[in-house]
Amino acid sequence: MPLKSCLMVMAGASMLFAATPLFAADHTQSSADICANAAAIAQARGTATDSAMAECSVAIRLAYYEPRRAAALTNRSALYLVSGQYGASIADANAALQLDDQLAQAYVNRGAALLQEHRPADAAADFARALALAPAHREVIYFDRAIAREDMGDRQGAYADYREAAELSPNWERPRHELTRFTIIPAPPTS
Repeated sequence: MPLKSCLMVMAGASMLFAATPLFAADHTQSSADICANAAAIAQARGTATDSAMAECSVAIRLAYYEPRRAAALTNRSALYLVSGQYGASIADANAALQLDDQLAQAYVNRGAALLQEHRPADAAADFARALALAPAHREVIYFDRAIAREDMGDRQGAYADYREAAELSPNWERPRHELTRFTIIPAPPTS
């Protein structure tokens, strides 16, 4: 994978994999909430601390309900992704998806990690699964899938995804910039 793509997917993915929300009903901050906050901070800073990892590991151990455990695993997956530990990110995303296969964010995290491991076809499949779940920030998922498709040699698919990202977020410069690299050649008329 070209270096340009590696840098771009991390930028796109870091915008997307927001901390998976947890279902706190009171005003006290649970270990799961602390994990979610740690993941959000790490993603904003672009780096994960050992304490953030530890907070999420505690949240995973203390989670009594599968949805909370899946959310904490997804958040730790994001921390691993930010820290460049792609195998660990994939493992946590897999574990989260075993508990809840409707977590779009776990598919996105795993897709971003797979793309970093030079597995664009697998990454594109995960991004497609995430899009099927109608998540927030679909523009970033389209952008990341465009990178995967381009790495697979699917220039038409990449163009379509960059265009979709640009249409969903007209003020976001990145997809518009990527579109300038493409030249549209009209197909010859068929008779």
